[in-house]
Amino acid sequence: MVKKKFENIFKIYSKRIFIIDSRGIKISYKQFYESVLKTILILKKKGCKKNTKIIILDENSVNYLIILVACIFGGFVACPLDPSIKKERIKKIKKLYKSKLILKDLKELKLSKTSLNLDSRELNYDDTDCLLINSYGKNGEPTGILFKSSSILGSADSFSKLAKYNNKTVILHCLPMFYMGGILDTFFSPLISGSKIIVAEKFTVLNAKNFWALPIQHKCNTLFLTPSIIALMTTIFRNSNKTILNHVSTYKSIFATGSILYPEVRKKFFKIFKKRIFSCYGSTEIGGPLCIQKNRASFKKNFCVGSHSKEVKIKEKAGYGRGFNYIFVKTPYFMKGYLTSKGLIRPIDKKGYFNTEDLGYYYKKTLFIKDTNRAIIKKGGELISLNLIEKTALQLKSIKNVFAIGKTDFYAGQEIFLFVSLKKRINKERALKKINLILKNNLRPVEVPKKILFLDKINLVSERKKNKDQLIKLI
Repeated sequence: MVKKKFENIFKIYSKRIFIIDSRGIKISYKQFYESVLKTILILKKKGCKKNTKIIILDENSVNYLIILVACIFGGFVACPLDPSIKKERIKKIKKLYKSKLILKDLKELKLSKTSLNLDSRELNYDDTDCLLINSYGKNGEPTGILFKSSSILGSADSFSKLAKYNNKTVILHCLPMFYMGGILDTFFSPLISGSKIIVAEKFTVLNAKNFWALPIQHKCNTLFLTPSIIALMTTIFRNSNKTILNHVSTYKSIFATGSILYPEVRKKFFKIFKKRIFSCYGSTEIGGPLCIQKNRASFKKNFCVGSHSKEVKIKEKAGYGRGFNYIFVKTPYFMKGYLTSKGLIRPIDKKGYFNTEDLGYYYKKTLFIKDTNRAIIKKGGELISLNLIEKTALQLKSIKNVFAIGKTDFYAGQEIFLFVSLKKRINKERALKKINLILKNNLRPVEVPKKILFLDKINLVSERKKNKDQLIKLI
């Protein structure tokens, strides 16, 4: 049982340092596990029972990671949200999840003041719901991507082998903890391998210049970065000093996760840091990371995202030509389903395959991803709902129609553009000010379009990719 194996990791490496935070505080596997048990007690005192959904609205921290594991062992459901989400959206999400508990400041858990009197034999070891990732449906309404503990731990175990994590791995964690990159790639997978995790602040433009200080200090040898972080680094560290270059040369692996790593970004990083970056591919619904590049030969192939584990199956279905095909995945780590206002939906075909709506091709057990046809794009590694942006803009009654697209961007991975068709006799300048105000008041900063463009008419078609190809030429 994967859950039992997961608990045994804490016993095997009990005295080993598991986490070092940004302040230099060291936490052993044993100390972390004891904090997990204390957290279960605290959450139970707050009224949490089996399947209780706990919304987490806080920045990255060690306590955040403790709660994720506490939900696995306690039978609760962690519902991580971006703390920048607006209040009105939180209300809708809370209603959908039927959540009675929102944790906004994880320091309030007061773990140091809680006595440990929970026997590990009391832990819930059946396969319970444990994680609910926020997303949005085709109507722009909140949707939850629900996982059982077997999916999360199974995916973590499988991917740790693909990434070749072990007890000598020292990985930097700088990705947001509210999406899969910060949950599976850089936390559960290294944990289940007995690795050491250096928990940094979430990467932002503001702390980018000091990025290498922590990994150099703690001798990290593994990195997971989004393509947008990688692109930004190639601008900030154009003339890297010897200390940084010597440190980067020691890395076992540097991976790109969260969105497509474009060839020009990869080449520029290699030119500056003299180190290869390997691509990683996955999606939230299929349990996070799925494929990873392993060798230099695959590094030279544009848009290659590598190979997958034996238990995963991939097939293609004709898409739009030009080498584009829909990628379908069958995996034991697939989500339990989409949690919607109409109930739980499990979108797989009769043979158990899920249409990722990503476009590419599959050749000799190697996957290539070149584009996406999803209404969900990835900007800076974060999931962005184009439907949500469109629905938000339509709050302005003078708008006749809208269409949001994601365009390839060197720094962001994809940048958002919004096309607007207005009703007759409406002043475009006034409409633009009102649209911008509505978007800024209702969306997260990362979701606000880079530019709004007006068209006299928008011909909406059933296939988003076809419309995207037409509109992208106008930008």
